[in-house]
Formats: sequence, C-alpha cells, structure tokens
Amino acid sequence: MFHNKKHPQLLAPLPLWETEQVFFCDEDWLNNLLSDIKSAQKSIQLQTYIFELDTVGIPILNALCAASAQGIKVCVIVDGIGSFGAIKPIQKALQNHGAELAVYHPLPWCLSTGQLRRAAWISHILMRWTSINKRQHSKLCLVDGYIAWVGSFNITDKHIFRANADNNWIDAVARVTGGRCVLLGEFFSAVWTHNIHKLSAYFLRYPITNYSRVLRKKRLKKLLESMSCATQRIWIESAYFSPTDVLIRALKAAAVRGIDVHIIVSKKSDVPFFPALSSTYYMDLLHAGVHIHAYSKGILHTKYMVIDERLVIGSSNMNHRSLLHDIELDIELFKPSSIESIENHFQEMVQNSKEITAENISKRYARLVMLGQIPRLLRYWL
Repeated sequence: MFHNKKHPQLLAPLPLWETEQVFFCDEDWLNNLLSDIKSAQKSIQLQTYIFELDTVGIPILNALCAASAQGIKVCVIVDGIGSFGAIKPIQKALQNHGAELAVYHPLPWCLSTGQLRRAAWISHILMRWTSINKRQHSKLCLVDGYIAWVGSFNITDKHIFRANADNNWIDAVARVTGGRCVLLGEFFSAVWTHNIHKLSAYFLRYPITNYSRVLRKKRLKKLLESMSCATQRIWIESAYFSPTDVLIRALKAAAVRGIDVHIIVSKKSDVPFFPALSSTYYMDLLHAGVHIHAYSKGILHTKYMVIDERLVIGSSNMNHRSLLHDIELDIELFKPSSIESIENHFQEMVQNSKEITAENISKRYARLVMLGQIPRLLRYWL
C-alpha cells in the first residue's frame, strides 16, 4: 500500500512546524490566504468540499487564475456534490488560464465533469453510483509545498465571521509552514490521482488522513489511545456530533475516571436533523459525567480536539461520515501559542453556550430525542 517500504517505527521523526497560527475564519483569514496565494512562486494546491462563486470564492478563483497565468502550477480539487453548482464556471476559468481542476466523485448524471471514455462509460457511471456516499471533505491550501492552510473552512462567504452579523458560522483554520508540509503534498497528490500508493509509510506514524481502510483504523486507534491515556482533559468542538459506539464508550470511560470532558455542539445547524440526532447521545454521556454545551449564537462548524496538551484541528467531525466514508485531513499543532489560542476560543464558546445537564434538559430536548430516533437508525450514512 505505502510506497516507502521501511517500517514506520524506523523512520526518522518529521520536524515540527516552523510556524503555526490559528485563525477563526474572519476577513483576516481571507486576506492572509489571498496574500499567500498571490505570493506563490512555484505551485498552489487547493482542496475543498465547497467552492462557491461569491464574495470569497470569486477573489480566490481570480487569484488562482492570475497565478496560473504567470506560470505557477495550479491544481484544484473540489467535491462533486459540495461544489456542484459552481463546477462548470470554475472549470472554464481555470482551464482558460492553464490551471487544472479535478472533481472528486462527480454525480452520475454530470457527464461533463471528469473524463468518461466512450468505451467504458457504463462502468464509469456505475462506479459513480456506488461511490456517491464517499465524498472529498478535506480542506487544504498548500503553497509552494511549504505554506499550508488546514481546517474547517470552505470556499464560501457563509464561512466568514462578520461582527454584528446574525447566524455567523464559527470555523477554525491553522496556517503552518515548514518541511512537515511534505505530508500534505503527498496527501494532495494521492487524492488528485486516486492513488493511495502515493502515501509514504510516514502516514502510518502520522495518520493525518483516513484515505484508506488501514489509515481509518490507524487514526481511530490513535484517538482511542489518546483518550484512554488522558490525564487532564478532553475538549471537543464538533459541528456534527454522532460518534460511533466505541468513541462513546471512550468518552464515558474518561469522564468516569475524573477526566475533564467537555463537548461543544451546535444548537443550530445547516443540516436540519443533526441537532435532533446529536441529542439522542446526551443522556448517556451526561450520566457518565461528560459536560455538553449547545452553542446558539450562530452555526458551529469548527472541528478540533484538545486532549491534555495535544491539539488536533482539521476537517473531521465526530460522526460516522467522517470516520467511515469521507476523505478528511487533520493536523496536530504543537506550539503553546496555538494551544492557548484554542483554549481561549473554547472557553469563550462555553460562555456563549447553554450547558445541557440531566437536570435541565427541557421539553425541547425531549422532543429532539424523539425526532432523532429516525436519523439515528441511519447514522452509518450520516
């Protein structure tokens, strides 16, 4: 599977990031991302679930086209469902300037996206139908193989936090630099070519993605080990909370042995049934001592986790879809300033949330639990 045959335990450790900075997807994030794209010297590799042509997508698309016109290699991956409405104009604009676009798992009836050889068009369409539930959900912008943006952001103005606006989306993204970005370049190349053999054995040591059955198991095993070894805290922000049974047991076990387990979920969601689905897990967790907070001042879309002093941020939700179906990308941050930034954000989110307890669960949550039983039966696909 992995093109480096050396046993992962024998590989030299990768260097830490040279620089780390955490953004919460406001206009400062957009300006800095555009600045990095415009300063590219060799290559830009952009990977996203949603790419919309709006006040965020148009400037980014224009910057990508301008970079390609100057001879910089520009490659963009979008998801066939997440970016469905904008694929054709994005494809046309990029191609007109010499850039390349790959559509991950186009919808079966979208014959103009992706290459369908006439002799094999039936098998290609059938393959699209069988893979329709597997999406490209990761978010990455890699500039010159050295500067990387990873997080929960999509290329859409819905994800821009604006002061005094109603129903702001809350996102988190990390900007990192350094030689460790080689992993992110390998990941992009593997998704671009649909070839997991482009992933080196380093991915067994650092399972930052779930882009294979082996890596899915490896990531889950590492997460469970981290939870079982936690000595202080497990803090989670998850936009779509619907964990597998083994994660529920791990969270409960940590809380029972006295670990400070806090989970922030969203009271509002862009997926209408998800608050009801999430509510079906609350009572079980509450009885074990887990603290659950429902954020109501906007739409929570962040995906990060702090276990003691270990911080992981990226595109993965704590739900079945992220664990079992979609391609995800998460990185670990190490600098105290990054951890402090997330700590401050988490505490601010707790202050702006309502804590759900076994004593104060209202009739609203009782109704949600009832409504959530149907999606819970379908949670494997959600």
